[in-house]
Amino acid sequence: MIRLLVNLTFPGSKTVSCGEIVTTLPDPRGKIQGAFRYAPDYLNHPLAFPLDPVNLPLSSKEFQTDRPEGVHAVFEDALPDDWGRNLLIKKAMLGRGEQTIPRLLEILGRNGLGALSFESKQDRSGKPDPSAGIKDLETLLNAALRYESGLPLYEKELQLLYQSGSSPGGARPKALCRKEMGSLWIAKFPRHNDTFHVESIEAATLELAKRSGLPVPEFEIQDIGKRKVLLVRRFDISGHGGRYHMISMQTLLQAQGYYFLSYDDVFDVVKAHSYQPSIDIPLLFRQMIFNVAVGNTDDHLKNFCMLHKESGYCLSPVYDVLPDIYEKREHSLSFPFGAGFLPPDRNTLESMAAAHNIETAGQIIDIVRKSVSGWKNVFQQYKVPEFEIQRLEWSINRRIESLRKTSEA
Repeated sequence: MIRLLVNLTFPGSKTVSCGEIVTTLPDPRGKIQGAFRYAPDYLNHPLAFPLDPVNLPLSSKEFQTDRPEGVHAVFEDALPDDWGRNLLIKKAMLGRGEQTIPRLLEILGRNGLGALSFESKQDRSGKPDPSAGIKDLETLLNAALRYESGLPLYEKELQLLYQSGSSPGGARPKALCRKEMGSLWIAKFPRHNDTFHVESIEAATLELAKRSGLPVPEFEIQDIGKRKVLLVRRFDISGHGGRYHMISMQTLLQAQGYYFLSYDDVFDVVKAHSYQPSIDIPLLFRQMIFNVAVGNTDDHLKNFCMLHKESGYCLSPVYDVLPDIYEKREHSLSFPFGAGFLPPDRNTLESMAAAHNIETAGQIIDIVRKSVSGWKNVFQQYKVPEFEIQRLEWSINRRIESLRKTSEA
């Protein structure tokens, strides 16, 4: 039996106990039974809100989960994906039978992204801030490259990587870092076998998103020797040093494994749970148009999330955006009106906008198309090699062309 206390840090920086997770150990087939119950004091707190408005509404009842992992998906949202998860496992030297989600949450403690933290009743000492200093970036970069290549690491490199690299989400190597003035960032590193300068391309794509009218976190490129590191400021940190609770669209839509959901499903979630749907619905449409234009086919549900701010849930800034560097062609989310997973034409997108009462659809499409049309200059500004620009040129230009009005074609 594992018991985990769940704590929540509000945007104003106050931390409260909000509930408890109780799970069994895995059965021979690996299935774990588990439940969550809100703490009575949390339910009475004036700032209380549901951690998952779909699956965990505010109530004193016990919420069982039918997920084989034994915990509700909103708690798993706090964990990193493959790369960071493997570091957590190695850091705690977990055997095969111990590599469960409840155990990983216990190890993660208060070092995950978002507002949730976890502690067992046996160990309530807390964990130190995992963020490395900005001066450690070169050490972290070299450690990540050596770790990925299967090469041995010095003890100092290994401990630094375990400390700051096992918390952020995503499949690529990254680490938490703190700048001199105390601001918190995510450092995103290259892989040893990359065929593109991914960090430069992601920075350029974020710049295009910004020019397209999308909210993006602050970001910058740092040169470390002959390599580049992308720094992205954390948007789960409030101005008061508190936290914003994060929940993924995958959790809100109760999706697991290989799903076949559409952008329409994401629109429905935003309509149901955003405190500002008149702002978020057009923003989501703009993000969808941007993904179509630039070729961001990695538009899966983990790459969309909602933040709980002082007034309620709203869409997060845009993150993890890249052109189709892996030549998937198909998007992770489908488009309506028979368009499927391939990029739709302008008429289909305008019909979709009408179905969601977005009156400025044509203007949004034109702004995004015009902004993304300057992609080559932006990529050059961020030092993306010319050969890589040429590799992407046909795909991006074809997508931009599909967004033209019929009269312009």
